Amino acid sequence: MTSNRDSRIHRAADYLVSHFNPEVGLIYESEDEGVHWLKRIEYPNYRWSYQRTFWLYSDNLLAAYALQPFAPEISKKLNETINSYDPPPSNHFEAILGYSIGSDRQAQDIIIKQTEDYVILIRIHNGTVGVPLFKYADNMLCEALSKYYRGQEAEAQSLVREVYNMWNGTCLVDSGVQQEFLWPNNAPSDIGFGLNFKLALLLYAAKVTGTDLPDFEKLEEILWSKQQTNGGITTLSTGHGEPVGSANAETTALTLLIYNDALISRIKNQIRIPDHGSHAASGVAPYLALAGLVAAVSAVVAVKRRRD
Repeated sequence: MTSNRDSRIHRAADYLVSHFNPEVGLIYESEDEGVHWLKRIEYPNYRWSYQRTFWLYSDNLLAAYALQPFAPEISKKLNETINSYDPPPSNHFEAILGYSIGSDRQAQDIIIKQTEDYVILIRIHNGTVGVPLFKYADNMLCEALSKYYRGQEAEAQSLVREVYNMWNGTCLVDSGVQQEFLWPNNAPSDIGFGLNFKLALLLYAAKVTGTDLPDFEKLEEILWSKQQTNGGITTLSTGHGEPVGSANAETTALTLLIYNDALISRIKNQIRIPDHGSHAASGVAPYLALAGLVAAVSAVVAVKRRRD
């Protein structure tokens, strides 16, 4: 099983590397051939394909760390490109990399560079505070990680277990799955499908916080069942758990992060900071060298609902 998993891991790493564009210095979002979801949702005049769309947050930030053990030179190039834009904190994804963040907030997608050939965006979580009535697995896991960094280990593990208890055998049944006001038949997620990155994040958060999940290996195997022949991890699953559609960089990078043992070890061994509210202390994780991410972090929220 270990040999098979190692093969899967390296194929996933190869997928990300194969999507690296040396001209842009980043990994593109997906090989999907359809109309980009940003055109349908946020930018009516959006004209770039998925292969010409590059996200600093979350795709390339996560990929920079996911590829450290497997493709260090590409990881370094991603890091350098992100640094060159001196982006503000995302106020969400830092939680995955060792920083405490604040309350769940609405997000916005911002174009920071566009040419005829490609576009670069960031996702910033700085809007209104999220409604406590709705519970999204990814936000809960980022909150759990933040609690862990603040020394609230028991509370962090309790949150991870709460997310684990959402698992119904095929997907995590959170508010994205059960939105009666949008989907009377309880179709999975707000776009009609389950999102596989949430399962990857659950496994990652469990490893970081030291939360024992009785079905960890089974969930791990289910996650890898979403891998496509090109090595990428499929973005979406049907209500019955079958992978559907294309893979993307975000889901694949989050899956690979589970196996960055050096990163997880550094996070687990860093100094725990008392809870002083919504701000992260600079210097908590000296390995986090991306420019802009050492700034104080003030908020967090929902990961983008990918349409690819």
